[in-house]
Amino acid sequence: MTKMEDRVLFTLNHILQKKKRKITLESRLWEDLFVDSVDMSMIIGDLEDEFEITITDDEFADVVTVNDIVEKLKARGLSDYQSIMNSI
Repeated sequence: MTKMEDRVLFTLNHILQKKKRKITLESRLWEDLFVDSVDMSMIIGDLEDEFEITITDDEFADVVTVNDIVEKLKARGLSDYQSIMNSI
């Protein structure tokens, strides 16, 4: 697992901790994790902070799994260590 995958999983676990679901890269956001629109807004906000980017709702409108989020972030050219390097 890459650092980026770890960071996305950490973010989802932080937001969804009250739902007590096991979160994996294969987890489907709505069917498995019961993410609602409020949760999704919080997830996007945390990912924006974590990766120091701006994400529009449209960019994530078609995500189904946790791995889809990782792939969207990678497609933007983000590296696993970008935020770490910016914070030093």
